[in-house]
Amino acid sequence: MWPGVAFRSMRVGFMWLVGAGVLVAACSTSPAASPLGAGAPPGAGVSTLAPQPATTTAAVPLLTTTTATPPPTTTATTPPPTTTTTTPPPTTTIPPPTTTATTPPPTTTTTTLPPSIVIGFGGDTSFTHGLHSADPLGQVVDLLSTPDLTVVNLETTVAEHGVGRALNKTFTFKSPPSSVQLLVDAGVDAVQLANNHIEDFREPAVLRTIELLDEGGLAHAGAGVDESAAYAPRFIDVRGWRVGLVAFSHIPCGWSRSGINTRPQVAWACAPFVDRTIASVREAAKTSDVTVVMVHWGIELNRCPAAYQRELAILWQANGADLIIGSHPHVLQGVERIRDAWLVHSTGNLAFPSARGPSASSAFFEFNVSREDAELRVYPITIRSGRPRLSDEATSARILRELSSYSFGVAFSDDGSAFETEEDGRCRTPLPLPELIPPVWFPIT
Repeated sequence: MWPGVAFRSMRVGFMWLVGAGVLVAACSTSPAASPLGAGAPPGAGVSTLAPQPATTTAAVPLLTTTTATPPPTTTATTPPPTTTTTTPPPTTTIPPPTTTATTPPPTTTTTTLPPSIVIGFGGDTSFTHGLHSADPLGQVVDLLSTPDLTVVNLETTVAEHGVGRALNKTFTFKSPPSSVQLLVDAGVDAVQLANNHIEDFREPAVLRTIELLDEGGLAHAGAGVDESAAYAPRFIDVRGWRVGLVAFSHIPCGWSRSGINTRPQVAWACAPFVDRTIASVREAAKTSDVTVVMVHWGIELNRCPAAYQRELAILWQANGADLIIGSHPHVLQGVERIRDAWLVHSTGNLAFPSARGPSASSAFFEFNVSREDAELRVYPITIRSGRPRLSDEATSARILRELSSYSFGVAFSDDGSAFETEEDGRCRTPLPLPELIPPVWFPIT
């Protein structure tokens, strides 16, 4: 605040000075000068206190009273403090730019899944004995790449020369690293690793196979760095559908009699580990739209399944499996329904160097899976020098006819479409389902 300023007013007094003597009022003889007015009698204005002699008196000049006109007073007037109201120029205030965090309304995305997906399965596949250099899958690229998901049994290790040491066994398989790209280029999306050849060059080759598959973008199930990884389900997104894939091997099982898993890199389905397979199937089924079990089992070159194959399939179906696909016999075995699931006992060979005779007549199995059910169609293939191709018309008819004769309650039309029938086929009649379910295996959480 500005400080106050005090102002003082000064007054200047003036005195009138009167000279010595008597102030005499001058008399006027003019009647007009009488204070009584024009009508007053003569002498009416004379004092009566004492008669005065008639003398001629010299008039005493009247003392003049001078009224001094005071000099003009200059008053130093200090103007009152002036409060100046300054009207500021109009101010245009530009507000700072406002950043408004706009929260969009919650969006509800409705994903419409396709009504069905197609999953295809090929049999035993290996690129040993120089097969990798002969374009082994070149003639079935269209067949393998048409399904939304194609899975094969990779019955070999995949690693460089010198990785791992061969086991002391009759046949040991190791395919070169280029095999992964051969599978990818042909349209294969995933492979089963649980089989009797994944350990042919011991743990280093198992781990190298997994590494190469991961690098190539191929999904896999049935083997891993340890038991937990081997049994873990592999989940695959197929056009919005979630497919759960698990894989087990029942070949060989002689080593497992002790009940201790001394070969933990593979998911085994041997008797001591059946509970472990059931837990794996349940885990896959919990969050999957379709649950697939790949299994290596059976007797080589035998057209009919071993009894335990159906027993295991019933257990897996009861715990959530939708498709159960077998391999290992190198020839086709029959097909059947286990309640609402499909069971293919053996898919035979796909690309295999030693395929000849019965093992050279095989098939590709294609399932159209919807929410209600799955429809099966089979495409017969013929293998020459390890390389598969679609069979000619006559060979296709023969393969489908033979597959019908070995199946249980399922037969195949001329175009390969499966349908249910009352015929049980040439292999033994399946037992009633309730008798095949050991209750001891069910209390698993």
